[in-house]
Amino acid sequence: MKTILVILLLVLFQPMLQAAEMVNSQSNPDLYERGILKTIKKIQTLDFEQALDSTRDLLAQYPKSRLGQMIYADLLLSKAGPLNEIGLGISTDKAQYDFKHEIQQRWQHESDTEHLRLIPENILFLANDQPYVIVVDQEKSRIYVFRNEQGTPILVEDYFISIGIKGFGKQKRGDQKTPVGIYHVTKTIDGDELPDLYGLGAFPISYPNEWDRRKNRTGDGIWIHGTPSDVYNRSPWASNGCIVVSNPDFTRIGKYINSDIHTPVIVAQQVKWLNAGEWQQKRQEILKVLSRWIADWESNNHNVYREHYSKKDFFANKRNFKSWDGHKKWLGRGRTDIKVEYRNLNIFNYPGEEDLVLMQFAQSYSSSNLNLNMAKEMYWRKANNRWQIVYEDARNFLLPDNQLVQN
Repeated sequence: MKTILVILLLVLFQPMLQAAEMVNSQSNPDLYERGILKTIKKIQTLDFEQALDSTRDLLAQYPKSRLGQMIYADLLLSKAGPLNEIGLGISTDKAQYDFKHEIQQRWQHESDTEHLRLIPENILFLANDQPYVIVVDQEKSRIYVFRNEQGTPILVEDYFISIGIKGFGKQKRGDQKTPVGIYHVTKTIDGDELPDLYGLGAFPISYPNEWDRRKNRTGDGIWIHGTPSDVYNRSPWASNGCIVVSNPDFTRIGKYINSDIHTPVIVAQQVKWLNAGEWQQKRQEILKVLSRWIADWESNNHNVYREHYSKKDFFANKRNFKSWDGHKKWLGRGRTDIKVEYRNLNIFNYPGEEDLVLMQFAQSYSSSNLNLNMAKEMYWRKANNRWQIVYEDARNFLLPDNQLVQN
């Protein structure tokens, strides 16, 4: 019974087997995934009868698992003779690829433990009013939940996901890709209000954001949502651009998402991880940038203050740098005693961009003739070893048009 299925699994996953066995089981609360991986490990050790038994147990608990059904069918077919490849009973090349891809993604996550001891580089600072942040790694088919512990992100749970059928890097409406960027949850939609495709419900996110608009990216209707009632989960690349989790995982992740406080959602092509020292260094660097900007604003020296803004790339509220500069100088005439404070600060390294940082905070401004409180959003880019502002405006939480299949 040394089938091609067994050889394939050994070739693909044998180097990871020892590492996978060392993983703390508490890091993966998904019993379904652990059941799939248990079967694969039995196949690797050529224990086919135990593999059949564990697959039967899995299907008894998760009868809608198409991956479990495929593995079970292959194991039964192996009794009659060698298999030509994994998924022999599947009629299309696409379906065979999807099953192989899912096995690879789940196994890779089991064996790769760096996320247990490191911090995602995208999260540099978290506001006090944000108890959780969601991070998506599209290359690894994974969504992570981090708890905000006094500004430090602590991993809580993670789940398998599906993304767009054409992959990542959304550019235009209908391209069936999942965007890369930083968003927030805008709404909660119960499954009773949606077609069966969306499972137990949906959390729409704020694509396109200001950076997407600057890049002329189009489309909308990007959601985190569940799966149809006839399947347990979808394959890694299967949606029209949404981020899809199984219905049990949708229920779990719903405990951490709150549309009323706009839970942040960082959608990366691939998450890069930092150790604590590297993370602290990057935090301190960007906090000094923010403090210097405030100090120069409070100095009431416009010529110094304006140097924080990119003359070439700045844009905001339909103003380029020249227009903004003239307007700002005109507004500041005669003002004294400027004081600027911030609270509820988010700082994110923007995924998919080189040296681009997004800051979000509540700003309090006072001077001799004006007092103003506002939610602010700023994009900073590092060029020629200097951070400069390329976008600055009020942060808004407008609800997008949540029509179905608009992405």
